[in-house]
Parts: sequence; structure tokens; C-alpha cells
Amino acid sequence: MKLRQILPFSLAVLIMLMAGSCAKGASEASCGDGICTAPEDPTTCPADCPSEAVCGNGSCEAGENSVNCIEDCDPAELCGNGNIDTAEHCDGINLGGMSCSTLNAGEGTLLCDAACHFDLNGCTGSCVDQCNYQTFSRCNGNAIEQCQQGSNSCFQWVETGDCTNSSKVCDDSSNTAECVDTCTDACFQGASRCLGNIAQTCASGANGCMQWSDTTDCSASGQVCFAEETTATCTAPCTDACETPNEGMCLGDMLHICTMGTSGCLDWQEDVDCTTQGQYCSGGQCLCSNECGLTDTQCNGTFIQTCSANSYGCMVYSNGTDCSLTSQICNESSGTAVCADQCTNACTAGQTRCSGNLVQNCQITATGCYGWVNGTDCTFSDKICSNGSCQCDNQCSSGDRTCTMLYYAYECVQDSNGCWDWGNEEFCMMSGEICLLGYCIAP
Repeated sequence: MKLRQILPFSLAVLIMLMAGSCAKGASEASCGDGICTAPEDPTTCPADCPSEAVCGNGSCEAGENSVNCIEDCDPAELCGNGNIDTAEHCDGINLGGMSCSTLNAGEGTLLCDAACHFDLNGCTGSCVDQCNYQTFSRCNGNAIEQCQQGSNSCFQWVETGDCTNSSKVCDDSSNTAECVDTCTDACFQGASRCLGNIAQTCASGANGCMQWSDTTDCSASGQVCFAEETTATCTAPCTDACETPNEGMCLGDMLHICTMGTSGCLDWQEDVDCTTQGQYCSGGQCLCSNECGLTDTQCNGTFIQTCSANSYGCMVYSNGTDCSLTSQICNESSGTAVCADQCTNACTAGQTRCSGNLVQNCQITATGCYGWVNGTDCTFSDKICSNGSCQCDNQCSSGDRTCTMLYYAYECVQDSNGCWDWGNEEFCMMSGEICLLGYCIAP
């Protein structure tokens, strides 16, 4: 009997060892299998490890998206393939190294939902305050309650007295609860407000006056109370979208300012479109693309141009004296533009330079001499002129993400001019989500 019991057990162990051996062999690198596995690289196995993104190879690689390569980056087919592709936060168990703590959602287990977006339901954040200040008091009927810190470190309402014991009524119309002989209406019928994370409505109280009474504890559903004018609602808890009040950020040429919102969190608010002021946005501020200095002059054909401030305070060239009226030419070979009888080359053929945001080329002019002639205006390609050519004024770097106004997620992408700017806008509210660290996630 013992031998018959041992044989089946030994056979089972042998099968498990063989299965483990097969599994180990299946993970070894095999050039040509379509998977880039160490020690394969672009040199030893270019078929599996292309050095650059190749549209049409079945893999949505860096630089590809649903616009420039729908064959590889069709959102309907990517989610579920185990890879974090463009516009995805995660895919299955692949979380890209993110966790509850890195998303400022406390501890616990970060999940990935069916749309390949982060799911915070497994994260356990800290408790939520019911009230704002430890010394704040209110009436609850004819009882006096004070805001005190509980054992869980959060502030909550605690009853500290009952006015009926002294044959009086509770009154908090002055924002401090006290026992009085007659009360005063603290609010008007139908109004609502937030007191900490408690949504309150105004109704007739036990003291006979209009009084605030609790209706919903927003923290019970993991939300916070948000009040706008005379209406209070429970909403998803907000997260600061920026760090420093009055800090600026550019989205294209639109300047956004970090402002404290009515929800109690810092958020990016649109301030001004810099282009309406004849400027461009860079480094979180509207800047002048000054063409020149106050004493600078230059030739524009036969015109002498002088430098002055335009209506937005930016220094620009404008036409002045027309030398052709005296049968002369404009000459700037001395460094100062003047009307002269004969020309002198101001530059060498093929040279370029910047004049504000304009590229100027050295060309033969009507006078027969080489002079600077206005060429490309870099502003039209959202670039800046530097060292005689239009160059990118990158607003972000590849891989960066950001949020604006809590519900808009942006990703740093290359535009049609090859410059890095915020794009791939995603309106999180359409899917009932909020923006956190540049991702739309379920609250």
C-alpha cells in the first residue's frame, strides 16, 4: 500500500519539474520571434529590436500615435496587449512602475481598469476632516458642538453642551454657538453650504429659527463638499494641479496662472493669450520678441528704419526716411543706417541673421550692393529666431504630462514643426474622471 501511494506522488513531482523546465526555456531570447528580449538589441537582432519607430510593424512605439500611425496605434486594439501604449496609463498588470503612493492616493493596491486607466479603488487614503478649525462651534438643534481633533487625527464635531438644560436656545447666527434667550435666523430657507465636508441646508431648527442642519457627510463616500454661491454638493476630492500661487505656465501662447480655486485647491486658470499683445508665451510669462534696441537703425530697401516701442511695449522697427526721394540709397555699412550716394556691401552673400523674430538674408538689393532683406517670420511656425534660423521654443520634454483646471490632461508631443508642446488634450470629465499628474483617473 505504501509503495502504491509513493509512486503517484513521485510521478506528479516529475511532471512539475518538467513543466518548470519548459516554462523557463520559453522565456529565452529568440531572434525573429517579434519580441525584443535581453540580450537582444538593435545591433544583434534588428528584426525584434528596431532602433527607431517603424509604422506598420504592429507595435505602437515611442513617437507613434493614432494620428501618425493608426495601423500600430489603434486605441480600440491596443488596450489589453500588456504594453502601455500611447494614451494609456497602464495595461493589465503593467502599471509602468506607478503605485497608490506615487499618485498621492495613500497606500494599498493600484489597479488598471478595462480602459487601461488607473483605478484608485484599491488605494486607501487618509481620513477626511468633517470641519475646518478646532475652535469652531455650531448649533445642532439646541446642542452646542465644537470642532475637535479625533483619535484618527481628523477634525470632527463633538457635542459640548445642551442649551435646554438652562431653558435657553442655541444661536450661531454670529458664527459662534451660544445659549441665548431668543435666537436669530442664521440663514434663509433653501440655501445650502459646506461646513468642512458636511453639506448643510437651511431649515427651521429646534430653536424656532432658520438654522443650518447637516444633510450629507461627503466624506462617507470618499468625496469632499464643494460650495458655489448658495449651493453645496459632494464632489471628488481635488488635488493641487500646481504648487506655487501666481506661478505661470505656457500652453502654446496661452498664459495660465496658478490660482486658488473655489474648490480649495490650486489650479491652472487661463490668464491671457500673449499673441493678442503681439507677444509670445515662454517660461510662464508673455515676452516681447524685441526686434531691436532703442538706438538701433537698419535699412529696409531704400528706407531707413528706426526702433521704437509699439502699443504693447515691444521694440520694433518702423520705416522712416525714404532715401530714394533724394536719389540716394540706404547704407548701413557703418553700423548706422544713413542715406548715401553710393552703396557699400553690408554683408556677404549667403549670410543670415536675426532681426527680432525675423530671419534676414544677405542679398543683392536694388542699389546693386549686398544688404539685409527680411525673410522668414519664425512666429508663423511657432518658433523663435536664433543664430540666423528659426528654432523650436520647446514648452516641455518628451514624456512630460500635466493637468489644467482639474479636468484636462495633456501630454508633451511633437507638433507639425517638430517642436515639443502640450497636446493630446483629454477631457477627463467626459468619462467621469479627474486629472492627476497628467492622467485622467477615476476619483
